[in-house]
Amino acid sequence: MNKLDNPDSPENGLRADLGLISALSLVVGMVLGAGAFMKPPAVLAAAGDFNLALAAWVIGGLFSITGGLTLCELGVMFPRTGGIFVYLEEIYGPKVAFLYGWMISIIFGPALVGALTGYFSSVFCLLFDIPDSYTGVVGAGALGFIAFINSIGVKEAGYLQTAATFCKLLPIGLLAGFGLWKGNGQVALFGASGGGIETTAPFAVAILATLFAYDGWAQVASVAGEIKNPSKVLPKAIIGGISFLIVVYLCINIALFKIFPVSEMVALGHDTSSIAAQRLFGLMGGNLIAVGIMISILGGLNGYVMTLSRTVYIMGTRGQIFCSSVLSKIDKDSSSPVNAILMLVIAAFVYYRLLDADKLSDIAMFSVWLFYLLAFIAVIVARKTHPDMPRPYRVIFFPVVPLIAIGGAIYVIYGMLSHDFFNGITSIGLTLAGLPLYYYLNRSDKNINLFARLKTKYIVGLCSLLVMGLLTIFVQVTDNREEIHVGIVPQFAPFAYEDPTGKLSGFDIELINAVADKAGLKVNYRMISLEYIFEAVNREYVDIAICSLSDTPERQKTVNFTRPYIEKGGLALLSRQGAAVRDVKDLAGKTVGVPQGSTGEDYIRNSSSVKVQSFQSNLDMVHAFNQGWIDAIVFDKLILEYFVAQKTIVHPVSMKIIRQEDYAIAFSNKNKELGERLNKIVADMKKNGELEALYQKWFNAEAGE
Repeated sequence: MNKLDNPDSPENGLRADLGLISALSLVVGMVLGAGAFMKPPAVLAAAGDFNLALAAWVIGGLFSITGGLTLCELGVMFPRTGGIFVYLEEIYGPKVAFLYGWMISIIFGPALVGALTGYFSSVFCLLFDIPDSYTGVVGAGALGFIAFINSIGVKEAGYLQTAATFCKLLPIGLLAGFGLWKGNGQVALFGASGGGIETTAPFAVAILATLFAYDGWAQVASVAGEIKNPSKVLPKAIIGGISFLIVVYLCINIALFKIFPVSEMVALGHDTSSIAAQRLFGLMGGNLIAVGIMISILGGLNGYVMTLSRTVYIMGTRGQIFCSSVLSKIDKDSSSPVNAILMLVIAAFVYYRLLDADKLSDIAMFSVWLFYLLAFIAVIVARKTHPDMPRPYRVIFFPVVPLIAIGGAIYVIYGMLSHDFFNGITSIGLTLAGLPLYYYLNRSDKNINLFARLKTKYIVGLCSLLVMGLLTIFVQVTDNREEIHVGIVPQFAPFAYEDPTGKLSGFDIELINAVADKAGLKVNYRMISLEYIFEAVNREYVDIAICSLSDTPERQKTVNFTRPYIEKGGLALLSRQGAAVRDVKDLAGKTVGVPQGSTGEDYIRNSSSVKVQSFQSNLDMVHAFNQGWIDAIVFDKLILEYFVAQKTIVHPVSMKIIRQEDYAIAFSNKNKELGERLNKIVADMKKNGELEALYQKWFNAEAGE
């Protein structure tokens, strides 16, 4: 008798406690996570276009729905805990199922949980101002909390999932709702539809980016044995959950598109949602979104640990993994596979501490979609090999829906290989590495000891290399310097901006890195909207702020400044060449563009006869000038010169300094000691010529291009 069909199998010790609400919450809770906040800029960067980005989100959702509809048929045919593992074994045999279980247990599960732990730790430390050196402690605490809840019982873990799902909807609803309502529509108004930015990535890469945000829909099948009436609950949970998520993701993206132009949204990257919240709700809005992200990731952690540990447990009951006698045990008090849960979180913590989270997630996604493809094909195969098996649910529009799911999986795999061939091949290699273990565990002579053939000296040598490697990694990642939080506005090129790779660059970034090195400090940058940057300094959300900040008498009333690091700046009036605008007095009745929160806005609003149009985006302001919607711009001279040199401003222009201003680093009264340290370093850099050399590199070089 097949062990899966044995009612006395240990698997049947699991309780069927999950109803529709818990199952629906499981789908939404596992899918709606960090991707909702972090992936919109990545999708937009790959698509390069507002409309194509929205299309990618819809197509990614449709791929997930067709995949869910397809897997539902297998789920009701084999409504046992194990999900895809069970389907693959029944259709393809034990070898393919073993490779899937190996991939989930050793690659996908620990890698994805480890990556989510890393994201949670970084957000938690940022929100509560905890030094980055404590991320390991925070990560261990998060994993320990999730393991504890899941060890109590699946019902309690389901309660946590439901609570996390509803709690995370609040910040998402606020961001989407207020963004759609109060977003100024500059993206659509100023021509961001159509071609927004250049991209060389295939459209499949944009869909791939959405699939990280959608991933999790298939994992609910792995707790089918713990869901009441799975033939009805599973299809409703997957279809309803994913349909809801498509709408949520579209609302979030449209809201962000109404707040940011395409290029700025791509440049802000993962900080897009936090900056958007600041613009909508003020400085505290960024903290609100951080809480939302944190709850989202916590819900994802709980869902993945709940479901993936069941696959580890099934591998243990079949003797298909090391320590199977331990991993196959069910705790009598909670009826949960506690040992499997502990194995998963311990492995995840090791991955989290030793490997890069982004690479882990890429490898995990590629590996799992290979098996998704096999599972989709299995539905068609099962119609031939199991024609008489009861099917309370059949895939609608068969075989069209399964074929769409199969085509989508192939397209996704193509996108992954074309985008990152090395990680794709690595994923395949790590998955196939399970074959030797399979043959070893299924050898005819069980008395053969695989490790007995290895001589002690070789084992010692390999262990020594492993320890050396771990120590090398530890030395490279450990940095015990005092950490300072630096507020910047990452859209003020050439002072501070994100280059195409997402790395912070610019004069101010290079300056503060040099100053911090000389002071023995470690820098942690925080993205702030310009209108809230001084509030962030005073509330100690950041220790210092730098981003072409003018040292003016008005600003000195609220914050302190170091000695100037640039004394060649100032407010400039830019107008079209030949226009009858030579001074501020000539602006009467005209429309002048200024960045919101800048000294230019304060200066120009004192002229009652001038129509002022404030912009949250510098690129929107320049675009409006190029289109003739505003007559002039009042802004920092050096930034305007940069726009002219880069041909961002397309018309011949004339420029005149209307007020001299110096740029300095801002700090609060509570950080006067730090301010004095920075003052001395800036003075020394000015004295030995370092500041001048840095100025020549970023400004004269740009002007000459």
